Amino acid sequence: MKKAALIAIAAVVAVAPAGGDAAKAESSKRCPAGALCVWTKANYEGKKAVVKAAGVENLSNGLNNRVSSVKNRVDVTTYLYSKRNGEGEIRCFGSGDKIANLGDSYNFDNEASSSKIPQGTNPCF
Repeated sequence: MKKAALIAIAAVVAVAPAGGDAAKAESSKRCPAGALCVWTKANYEGKKAVVKAAGVENLSNGLNNRVSSVKNRVDVTTYLYSKRNGEGEIRCFGSGDKIANLGDSYNFDNEASSSKIPQGTNPCF
């Protein structure tokens, strides 16, 4: 009886997924509440930046002109700009928006250089 139980436990352990890589991949696709998250690849893959502070923020060199997907978990409309310091072409994202590929419908793949989380509600203009 003990031998059968050990074999059953060993079988379960052998087929259980290795949590490390799968868990890391899934958590890298998450965006915390109250944040604007951007990724360097479509479908929330690649390097990720999490922006929580209100105001304009320049994207780091690793993300500058490399953003391909975005999630807006802020309660207001947020913005991405094609130039530093909130300048240039603009794209807006309503609260709860999840855009897996900025090239598809936004024509903004690898264009973003800065972001803005406004204080208070702002319309998408």
